[in-house]
Amino acid sequence: MSQWKIISQKSILKAEYLDVKEIEFENEAGKRKIHHLAERTPVVSIFPLTNKYEIYLVSQYRSSLKQTTLEAVAGYMEKKETTIAAARRELKEETGIEAEQLEEIARIQLAGSVFKATINLFLAKGLEIGDNDLDEDEEIEVVKMPLSVAVEKVMTGEINHAASMIGILMLDKLRTERKL
Repeated sequence: MSQWKIISQKSILKAEYLDVKEIEFENEAGKRKIHHLAERTPVVSIFPLTNKYEIYLVSQYRSSLKQTTLEAVAGYMEKKETTIAAARRELKEETGIEAEQLEEIARIQLAGSVFKATINLFLAKGLEIGDNDLDEDEEIEVVKMPLSVAVEKVMTGEINHAASMIGILMLDKLRTERKL
């Protein structure tokens, strides 16, 4: 398999949460190719779980999908913010929940070809419910349900947001293995 090395790269589109780069590669034989990579600002997804294995999710309208979704609490990381600080901030902002314990359970990539997006999944335990602090343009409803119901919603496709599906199924696996 030939090795490709980067000859040049430049940003061709920069937006608030997205950077699209044009990258030129060359292999040992001198063959060149152009590749485009869209890189999204890293995201945290948080799964608040009670001692009775009830999970808090959020319901919100997603204009890009033209529908209301049910998904994990999530948000973009701010510059120079740690993943745990971002998780704590987003959890409080979107749901009003503060967690005594936050544990990163996975770090996933949405794709590996033309889109790079890292999502850090967190389990939140020791929950204290308070008032949320939504951004001006956010309309979010907090939904609490048994983890088993969330798993059913993943399996029927009602929950189809990739990071939410992965997190819910991981939590269910950890629960059945008595590791939660």
